[in-house]
Amino acid sequence: MVEGIKFVRQLTRRMKDSGLIAREELPGEQVQSDADLAAYVRDQAWGHHASCTCPIGSRNGGGVLSSDFKVHGTTGLRVVDASVFPRIPGFFIVSAVYMIGEKAADAILGN
Repeated sequence: MVEGIKFVRQLTRRMKDSGLIAREELPGEQVQSDADLAAYVRDQAWGHHASCTCPIGSRNGGGVLSSDFKVHGTTGLRVVDASVFPRIPGFFIVSAVYMIGEKAADAILGN
């Protein structure tokens, strides 16, 4: 595995030197050691649960939904599932999805 990491770093360097790429996008230049790479994978790896495609948040911040689950810029459309999380809430997300359902029910009934 370490030889693979070294190869990718060398390949990235050659691509930058030849002008094929301007910079490494992910995981980024700051990730250099095996420990850094392990931490990056641990913090960023996607699990087997699809989620986070329509996160709650401001439009300017990349959010798709308001805090009451309404889709920005639409009328009469809400999203209530695992896609509302801005970041995956762990690898067993069913409890978090149940919580979102309860919160959405309260928001919808409150209107």
